[in-house]
Amino acid sequence: MTQQIWRHGETRLLFLSALMMGVVAVGGLWMGIQSHSQAILLDGIFSVAAMIIKLLMMLTALLTRRKTGKRFPFGYWQCEPAVMLLEGIFTFFIVLYALVAGMWGLWHGGREVEFGTAVYYAAFFTLADWSFYGYVRRANKKVHSYLVHYDNVSWLIDAVLATGLLIGFGGARALQFTPYANLQVYVDPVIMMALGIQMIFPTVQILGPAIRQILGMAPVALHEHVQAVMDGFTVRYGFSDYVSGVQVFGRAEFIEIDILVAPDYPLQQVTELDFIRNEIAAALGSGDHEKRVTITFTTMKKWLARKYDTEERA
Repeated sequence: MTQQIWRHGETRLLFLSALMMGVVAVGGLWMGIQSHSQAILLDGIFSVAAMIIKLLMMLTALLTRRKTGKRFPFGYWQCEPAVMLLEGIFTFFIVLYALVAGMWGLWHGGREVEFGTAVYYAAFFTLADWSFYGYVRRANKKVHSYLVHYDNVSWLIDAVLATGLLIGFGGARALQFTPYANLQVYVDPVIMMALGIQMIFPTVQILGPAIRQILGMAPVALHEHVQAVMDGFTVRYGFSDYVSGVQVFGRAEFIEIDILVAPDYPLQQVTELDFIRNEIAAALGSGDHEKRVTITFTTMKKWLARKYDTEERA
């Protein structure tokens, strides 16, 4: 298991990411309790959830490298959007907690916080989070991992959280030396609400693709690309018609193409049809995704998959 993790750049990055997020989680929970700051405690809770998701991502990356079997004949690619959905749901509930707790704190007269130690915590983890976010982003340019890309979103969220804490607590510390020192008690709930609001967009970024993939919604751009390629081959080889369907799970693209030819079609040998298949597959391209392309030929319309209109689905 350990050798499998360190052998591949993707799983190695995900493991290091989970390890580092565990450090952030422990620091956030401990400092949140010590300083009586719910904003820091929120950062710690988010980090715990993020660490669990990162470990699940690592296990998913190991699973997708396995060969297909009887129970999973199409592989384990569906695990990727499932993990992304879980991360999005976790983050969504953390956003709700931040907004509700922030409003509750304001309504009940604020909260006393030890801003001195809180500022040092926020400064340290702001630097650490942004540094690791940059490291993972650079490393993924070599790995080209879908999972690492979305895993790094949690580092971006945590870095922004820490930056918000630093700005807020720094400002609260400065209030001690002004006539407005009594407003310090409102800083922690206000930061909670601000952090909750800024986490909404990244949460949507995670949930959107995951929900679309789990529901089996075909990406319009990929469908149109397949149709453009097949329109050219239809003219070139004189096909009577064709029907194509696409689906994406994480890094895997599943493309099915049914081609209708006349009963007296001049190319009858399997080797000749395989040559056309190879040409179509090459024209579809490879890119960073794992492509599973199925191309069938038939002389009967009943074996064609049902056509659908991209515009109706969009």
